[in-house]
Amino acid sequence: MRRAILLIVTLFGAFWWGTSTTMANADSNRTATNKYDITIDGNFDDWSGKPMTEVKEPGDDYNIKRESLVADDNNIYFYLNMSPEHGGGYSTLQPAGYVLNVGSKTFYVTFKTDGTLSDGTTVSGTVNAWNSENGGNGDLSQATMKVHRYKTANGHNDIMEARIPLSELKVAGGSQTITMKNANLGTQTLTATGGSTGPFILAGIGMVIALGGTGAFIKTKSKSKRQRNA
Repeated sequence: MRRAILLIVTLFGAFWWGTSTTMANADSNRTATNKYDITIDGNFDDWSGKPMTEVKEPGDDYNIKRESLVADDNNIYFYLNMSPEHGGGYSTLQPAGYVLNVGSKTFYVTFKTDGTLSDGTTVSGTVNAWNSENGGNGDLSQATMKVHRYKTANGHNDIMEARIPLSELKVAGGSQTITMKNANLGTQTLTATGGSTGPFILAGIGMVIALGGTGAFIKTKSKSKRQRNA
């Protein structure tokens, strides 16, 4: 009976270990490609459900922007809707003035469109990131961005999405804090944290359960032997 209990406990621990390891590998593979399933293609449905921040100047309740910043171990993703409420006013893409902080590193980011925007069009662009400590990064060849302009009753509105590889910024991914702010758009700061260690905690729990059960069995067996010898 005791051997059966030991076998059950050991198998349970192994199950937890195997399950958590599989989860860790799945999370690692997903992170290596795109943890958030965001595609930079000018279609913005994949930003649904992502954390959004309203950005504006104090007292200006008309020119409200909507922005999002998320990151995984490989990329930073940025979303900007210039005029989600009214489709007018300050609704043309703000290309410069973005201050990006990754851990202790600061980058000054500019988004440059490759073509002229007109109503109903989507254009690609180039992301430029400058950092004095790294000697300046210039245009990021692996970064991607798309801007879409659509006609509204109050004029037009621009929406942008971009992906910035951490490798091109010469910084590592992980659980460091990443922030983005543009004083031209508002006083708010976007914050994201990359990386996750959650699945590995489950692996540890599985091993503790397995080892704890084994220890309990050994202790019970030793106690039984002492009683027989007495």
